[in-house]
Amino acid sequence: MAKVKFHVVNAFGKHLFDGNPAAVIPNAKGIDDQTMQSIARQLNLIETVFITQSNKPEADYRFRYFTPTEELPIAGHPSIAAWLVLAMTSEINIEERSIFYQENRAGIQEIKILKSNDEIYVAMKQPPAKFKQIVSDLSSVADVLGVSQEEFEPNLPIQCIDTGLGHLIVPMRSLDSLMKVKRSINSLSKLCRDYGAREVQAFTFETYDPNFDLHTRNICPRHGIEDPACGVGNAALSCYLHANYYRDNTKLNLKIEQGFIVDMPSIVTASVEKTIDGSYQAYTGGPGIEMIVGELSI
Repeated sequence: MAKVKFHVVNAFGKHLFDGNPAAVIPNAKGIDDQTMQSIARQLNLIETVFITQSNKPEADYRFRYFTPTEELPIAGHPSIAAWLVLAMTSEINIEERSIFYQENRAGIQEIKILKSNDEIYVAMKQPPAKFKQIVSDLSSVADVLGVSQEEFEPNLPIQCIDTGLGHLIVPMRSLDSLMKVKRSINSLSKLCRDYGAREVQAFTFETYDPNFDLHTRNICPRHGIEDPACGVGNAALSCYLHANYYRDNTKLNLKIEQGFIVDMPSIVTASVEKTIDGSYQAYTGGPGIEMIVGELSI
């Protein structure tokens, strides 16, 4: 029987119990796929990330992400959590270097790490956004989300944007409208499949804190708690907003609040730039706080 050390870090949280928990296995060398899936099921968090050395010279580490039921190609908040663990355990020296690279099934992502006032902030470069179809049948989305069509923001489209996972972006008229959205697992799963998405990222320009630009919710078709913060979903949203709302901005910076509906307030920062070839490139990130350190028997 071997012991495996793990950390639970609440990515995007600044205070205890805020943010989105992810489990991090900082030394996953020698752990096979089946055991990784078993560990993720045992820890039963939204995602568990396993860190190994990368065989690619351009990457510092290889990350693999598992939900309790499946492996994902890319995930935002576990990446933030993983780099925070690497920094907090001095596996990397962020005083000497601020840019790192991670390998995963979606490719290689650039990571920026900044320390300010003893707090560490991590930002992850997302794959270039792919803009998919605009939804014309608003009633189908309204029915699945349990709202009326009048709750949607009328001047913005419902559209699937893919920055690694695929998110159906749904603009809501107000905070009240956003909080009415229901998460019906089976019908939501079909809706996402129909539009080439994995999850819904719903948002409104109304916020609880006036210092923020948006309030968002990640409506995912899985059992368990609603995701308190989603880095990839907010990356997709920031690209969508650059293209559909902030068209005159060369570079867009957003401060986003999420997780209030599950009493786990989260802070997500997003920046997006339209590149010379017309594509949209986003970074998302934020702070995090370590909640648990322990050992697993395998």
